[in-house]
Parts: sequence; structure tokens; C-alpha cells
Amino acid sequence: MRISEWMQTDVVTARSGSTVRETAALAEEHGLALVFVVDDAQRLVGFVTRKALSAAPAEDLPVEKLASAPTVTVAPEDPLEKAVVLLQERYVLLPVVEDGRLAGVLTRGGLLRALAHMCGFGEIGTRIRIRAGGTGDVFRALEILGRRRLDLVAAIQGEPGEVILHVRGVEDKDALSRELREALGWALPHEG
Repeated sequence: MRISEWMQTDVVTARSGSTVRETAALAEEHGLALVFVVDDAQRLVGFVTRKALSAAPAEDLPVEKLASAPTVTVAPEDPLEKAVVLLQERYVLLPVVEDGRLAGVLTRGGLLRALAHMCGFGEIGTRIRIRAGGTGDVFRALEILGRRRLDLVAAIQGEPGEVILHVRGVEDKDALSRELREALGWALPHEG
């Protein structure tokens, strides 16, 4: 999955040349902790926090004088995994930049929606926990699910040595559990 699928594109920005007063009013109006500053071509100049705006030496100062350059940006076509690493470290949101222009932002909320989608959270089905001794066990389980014509919603890593397969269409959970135990030695379907 790419960042472009989950980024927010309707970003409230301040233009270079806007005053601290105007930018502070914009931040207040939209409830923003920080405001991205862009030039007339929508190129990212930097960002300014509400704290920096309130500590500005003059309200008529051009906002770009206070703007800090972002320490990290991502591109729309970057893999979502890159954003996961960055957002779990310390960032609250990530500016998404394409050809120097601000294309959007990816927030932690957007990332959580993407991860929930990837894992199939909220979709009805059966989750099957498999203690896999290797990828061969996972492929054997998938082969069994394929023979039963079950729809795979997601496959995710669980506890160490465990894979969770989320499937739809299970009619007889006990029979599926027996078949997986015979083939793999251990598997446990449960509702999800």
C-alpha cells in the first residue's frame, strides 16, 4: 500500500508573506497545533507551531521567518511501512511532498485506518491462529483454505512464531480446525 491512498489532501496552509497574526488566526480557526507554510507554487517552505506563533517578536512578521524546515517528508508513492516507522518514533503527522510541493499530510489517524484496513479489522469472518514452524506451514494452511474456497481477508503476524489468517466463508469451524491440526499440528479458529 502506498501513502497516497491514506493521506489527507485538504491541508490548511499559510502562504509565504502571510503575517504571524493571520497565521495564528488560521491555526485558531481550524484548531491546528501546527501550520504548514507554502509558497505561491504550493512548494513546502516549512511549518510553524502555535507556540512559535505566540512567541513571535511581532504580529506583522512574515510567517516564513518563523517557519522551520521539516526534518522528514514522505512521497505519495512511498510504502506505508515507511510512515509506520516514522509515526511510531516521534512524529504526529508527516508532510507528503511531491516535486517539492505539499501534496498532503499523513496523520496517525490516517495510518491507523490504513493498518485496520490491511488487517481486515471490522470485517466479519473467522481468524485462524497458526503456529508456523516456517513458511511451508503457512502455505499448507492457505492450500487447505483454497480447497475449501474460503476468501482470505488478511494474513498478519501474531505472537512470535504465529500467523493469523482472517477468512470469510467458514461454515464448519470444527471440521476446519481438525483439518488444520492434522496438516500442521496446531491451529485454532476463533471469531473476529
